Amino acid sequence: MSRRIRTAEESARRESALTKEAMRTLLADSTAPRDPRSRGDHYRAHLVDAHRIIETLQLRIKEVEAERDKAKADRDYSLSLCVTRTAAEEARLSAFRLAREEAAILMEGKDGEPTAQSEAIREKVKDPKPRWTR
Repeated sequence: MSRRIRTAEESARRESALTKEAMRTLLADSTAPRDPRSRGDHYRAHLVDAHRIIETLQLRIKEVEAERDKAKADRDYSLSLCVTRTAAEEARLSAFRLAREEAAILMEGKDGEPTAQSEAIREKVKDPKPRWTR
């Protein structure tokens, strides 16, 4: 698309926006009464309505911010309950090694003397393959 066409499109959009704003202003002025006293009352009534709407929106904003803060707190709590894959894998492997050593200790003779069975457990039972990490 050439620069000239894009500029013409932008110009048309700007003209359209200016025309809409002028129509709004014209409409607002045409609905106002001609008498200056009643015109002031007319604008004051619109201001009162605008202030009511602003107060309502401010309350809604506070509610939405409270909901957002609650959602953030819930997310932080949920994340605090989570464990990383690496930490879970390390815990899994350490539990397996502990169980293997306990089995070897149970197979030892009196006074903790190593036996062929306890040594076979220590040597031949390998660590499991990682489940969650590589």
